[in-house]
Amino acid sequence: MLTEVITAESDLVNTLSRIQFGITASYHIIFPSLLIGLSTLLTYLYGKWLQTNNHVYLVSYEFWLKLVAIVYLLAAITGVALSSQIDNVFGGFYQQLESALSPIRQIELILAIVLEGGCIGVMLFYARTQRSYGRFSATILFNIGIFLTALFVISRNSWMNTPAGIEWIDNEIHVLNYIDILFNPSFPLRYLHMIVAGLMATSFVVMGIAAFRLLKYNHDIVAIKSFNIGFKSALVFTICQFIIGDLHGLNVYKHQPLKIASMEGHWETKKGSDFILWANPSEENELNHHEIKIPYALSIILTHEINGEVLGIKEMPKNERPNISLAFYTFRIMLALSLLMLAMVLIGVIKSKSNPLHQQKWFLRIALFMSPSGLIAIIAGWIVAEVSRQPWVVYGMIKTSQTISAHSAEQIITSMITFSLLYLLLSIAAIIFVGKVILNGNVQTKYRIGSD
Repeated sequence: MLTEVITAESDLVNTLSRIQFGITASYHIIFPSLLIGLSTLLTYLYGKWLQTNNHVYLVSYEFWLKLVAIVYLLAAITGVALSSQIDNVFGGFYQQLESALSPIRQIELILAIVLEGGCIGVMLFYARTQRSYGRFSATILFNIGIFLTALFVISRNSWMNTPAGIEWIDNEIHVLNYIDILFNPSFPLRYLHMIVAGLMATSFVVMGIAAFRLLKYNHDIVAIKSFNIGFKSALVFTICQFIIGDLHGLNVYKHQPLKIASMEGHWETKKGSDFILWANPSEENELNHHEIKIPYALSIILTHEINGEVLGIKEMPKNERPNISLAFYTFRIMLALSLLMLAMVLIGVIKSKSNPLHQQKWFLRIALFMSPSGLIAIIAGWIVAEVSRQPWVVYGMIKTSQTISAHSAEQIITSMITFSLLYLLLSIAAIIFVGKVILNGNVQTKYRIGSD
């Protein structure tokens, strides 16, 4: 294991470096999450076009392909920026873990640049009015490439939480088995959790964009088709996510019980633990103020026993505890948004029996309002996952402070401001281009035809 020396200056640099990483990672994750769902939507739409010869599916494909191209470009730009930032600010990360993680990173880059980039080029420039199995194949490969890239990204992140397949010899990591590194104990459920999160979040974005067009154009058949697909997908994936999320939480508790304690604001190890709906955690006093809780619920969730024992935060040394308040609040933001999304789709199921949802303007407005909820939940979830692992970059092995490059606080602040301004400009440009696609009325006026 590695040793570290902590000073006031290094502690400030450590904190600022984490904040900068949080900003760049939170911004970047929006776009790969959307690509997970949008690439799947494109595969479905073009497959239905080939199956039914219904032009609504082809025009819908063309509409969403324009947005996919924008999102893919943003994912590439922010991905390069994030990778550069990790190398620059956390230079010791890959230096110490090169033998374990660099091969995974290289495969990820090859997939993102060669497979996905090549396929989206074919998708964009292929003859658009013809039935083309070549274009369909490119769409499928693009979809597979997105899922494979996510696989390697999540595998790498999972390994940082549950390292396996390596051993330490003279303060150096030696690889024993790459299969164990890739398919580490927390990987399968974490990957499934992220994939379903991307599909769920995208379903709400699709619904929101379709709802906007329906409120603007009223009889846009492409918007109707997209809204119905988005709603059905949201219903399925939201319900699935609650099941998968529970299984993933149990897996985290098995391998990192004190990480769960931080997320839950659970200080004392005890049997029959309560689930805290809301509180004001006090890290100084090691307790919660103004608790609202459900008796025994945490024990039932984590151990499936009413008197099951749940480990508390106090089991951790104080210098190895994460930011408890941040982990606690962001987890509840994620959970609250998930419950709101579940409530929305269940209400939609009930209301759809009396009248099609795309004809109910009040529901369209709710769908528009809720469109970013899945993405916000994903950002909150990643903040929870990263914050509650701290101060470790590789859980129980290497601390984040041991990987930070030799920069001053002023340099980190300058870098952070620069990234923030660049991302602000990038956001403005993205809003302009996405707005032009969404506001384009040609789809509605040219293809107002039956659905099948």
